Amino acid sequence: MAKSRISATDLIWIFRERMQSFEDCQSGISLAIVPSKEGWSVVMNARGRNDNPRCAKRIEQLQGQLRQAYTLARD
Repeated sequence: MAKSRISATDLIWIFRERMQSFEDCQSGISLAIVPSKEGWSVVMNARGRNDNPRCAKRIEQLQGQLRQAYTLARD
């Protein structure tokens, strides 16, 4: 299956929408999408990771799922 090209901004919105369904992920967590060897990675600040370890795990899981479907569009 071909991956869809998506902007980092749209990818963040997808993360936010999916995170709303989890009680352990607060809406105020800062996320960023950055290019990486794997195509792209989602990063969050250290405070968010340390204060919300369950949410950090969920973000890692979502990243794995979304990497299979999306590739980062070049600006």
